[in-house]
Amino acid sequence: MSTYQHFIACWRAIFADKGAVLLLFIAGIIYSFFYPLPYAYEKVEAVPLVIANLDQSQASRQLIRLIEASPAVTVQQVNTTEQVQQVLWQAKTMALVVIPATFQQDLLAGESAELILASHGGYLLAGSKALGTVSQAALTMGAVISADKAQRLGQSSQQASANQQLVKLEARPLFNPNEGYGHYVVPAVLVLILQQSLLMGVTLVLGHKTQAELQAGGVQGYFGMLACFSLVALINCLYFFVVAVRLQSYHQVSHFGELLLFSILFSVCIAAFALLLASWFDTRERGLQLLLATAVPMLFLSGYSWPTEALPEILQYLRWLLPSTAGIQGFVSLNQLGASLAQLQHEVLVLLGLTFSAVYLGIRRYH
Repeated sequence: MSTYQHFIACWRAIFADKGAVLLLFIAGIIYSFFYPLPYAYEKVEAVPLVIANLDQSQASRQLIRLIEASPAVTVQQVNTTEQVQQVLWQAKTMALVVIPATFQQDLLAGESAELILASHGGYLLAGSKALGTVSQAALTMGAVISADKAQRLGQSSQQASANQQLVKLEARPLFNPNEGYGHYVVPAVLVLILQQSLLMGVTLVLGHKTQAELQAGGVQGYFGMLACFSLVALINCLYFFVVAVRLQSYHQVSHFGELLLFSILFSVCIAAFALLLASWFDTRERGLQLLLATAVPMLFLSGYSWPTEALPEILQYLRWLLPSTAGIQGFVSLNQLGASLAQLQHEVLVLLGLTFSAVYLGIRRYH
């Protein structure tokens, strides 16, 4: 059989296996809709916040009104620290604020008034949103007090306002306009889903074959299967990074030509990687058992959700032996951050090196 005949035979083997079709095609479509679903509403609002007002003064009530004006939090007021402790034990709040009994007294004396802030460390987005809201309210109140004080000293309202804004900060989120968790994590996880689904799909197609059967096709059989699975991976790549990200309204700034070239390189790399791994599995289910457990460690090793500097030094080098590491860094940089293919020389070289290595070892296993 020629390489083309093996290519056609591989496609027939895929469509004759319902499990392989599910993993190689259907799973990607399902994941592309259901995985981003929990992050679809990326704005954090109505975070439960408890305020213990121990001062009960006009100044403390003014601060509470400023906090309540924000839609990001829902305020519950208590009057004693015992009530705060009770709310904490009942796990009914994401953050708390304690206004000390000397709050207004310190303000009238011209001293810095202190607030006690705390947030739930298990819910970073909700906790940080609540603390940010309280901080903004405190800064606003401080600016108003400083402006009133300046006017009493004879300055005009324009002068007082100018003195309050000696340095004006204007923050613009470039690559994550909504500053949401979905925009951050989903594009990277899609790369890992693509790789793992292909690896498991290939093991299902080839897992029932003996080593003698795998070697029967020779070099032509190997390259026929490589072309087949590379095309499968490329179809999924284009669906994920052209269609799915747009359907989910994720930020995308890449040029299609550069994205296509990187997708082809990544597809051939993970196809060669999958064929090499599949040649070592003696049963169809072995790949599912082993590869499902490696998905989360691969995401951490990619350096995307965990800083690479925090990894042991040896892992900082070994992580590049996984196609997902260069794939995640490359696709996110290209598709979401607007990098050009010329700026991804390291990722491209890594994928080329892994591809040639996997093809060389694969030919030896299949021939």
